[in-house]
Amino acid sequence: MKKALVMLLVLVAVIGTVFAQGGGESSSDVKVLKIGSTSPAGSSHHQALQYFQEKLKEVSGGKMDSTLHMGGTLGTTAQEYAQLKEGSLDVFLTAFDTASVLKGGKDFTVVCVPYAFDDMDHYFKFVESDLCKGMIAEVEKQNGIHFMGVLTPTLPRALSTTNKPVSKVSDVSNMKIRVSETQSIYEMWKAWGANPVIISGGELYTALESGLADGQDNDVAATYTSGMGEIQKYYTELNYIQQSLVTWFSQKNWDKLTEEQQGWINQAMKETCEEFGEIMNESYATSKQALIDAGVTFVDADIQSFKDATAEAVKAMDGVLFTKGLYDQIRALNN
Repeated sequence: MKKALVMLLVLVAVIGTVFAQGGGESSSDVKVLKIGSTSPAGSSHHQALQYFQEKLKEVSGGKMDSTLHMGGTLGTTAQEYAQLKEGSLDVFLTAFDTASVLKGGKDFTVVCVPYAFDDMDHYFKFVESDLCKGMIAEVEKQNGIHFMGVLTPTLPRALSTTNKPVSKVSDVSNMKIRVSETQSIYEMWKAWGANPVIISGGELYTALESGLADGQDNDVAATYTSGMGEIQKYYTELNYIQQSLVTWFSQKNWDKLTEEQQGWINQAMKETCEEFGEIMNESYATSKQALIDAGVTFVDADIQSFKDATAEAVKAMDGVLFTKGLYDQIRALNN
């Protein structure tokens, strides 16, 4: 039984009625932006974009609108980035770490190294730091794209399992854990002793139900809204990755906008980040209670055992997956 996202997240469901056939198209006096994302339709990521969509219409007095293309209908992450460069796509919503697939973006792999950030305050210190700005500038220069900023924080990633509760790092030994394609996440679960497997979102429910995977790495809201509470018995709040959804704009198309239009977009971004971010934070408790009501047991975690194992694994990643010393520089931002 797949339920709709908690009511706090169901705020905007109106899709723009003006449809663009390509990046930067206009209809009459309305400037329409073409926005893509690989995140599924109906997800919190989709709803964050819908929130932004309504904000943009509001702050522009109806002079700007957008069309949303979810679920990777425009292509893979790499393909949608390529469309930004060529100008056939205006905006791409994605997790910050995906910039690691771009030229000059290798260092963004560090964003998904477990426990790189203590909390979202630490994460935003990084986003606003000269260190991060330098990483962004390199990606912009080499790929013809423009960084817009954070659209909304995401909930911290954790672990849900089908039959075996996990409380300490040794518990994951030989377990088949579904993870995202991010290399640092994959390598870390291997270092922790698990057998990480990459399974598409569309096949995940069946994979967990059939035993192809013993558990999944995800956040609490996604675990609830995707119906995983029906087949997963345990949830361990590892909270090991703090991240956000960000938007990148086609530099070619950004330069075609007037200063006023650019200002409207920036304002809509800022207001969405502030307001929808609060909604996401509130949804954590709501989703957690919904999972508990569905019979999921929340396991007390020995977080330190995971952190200790992470520290050892980072030594092998340092200078290989990202610039040597970068992880330590990020950690030092919160000291």
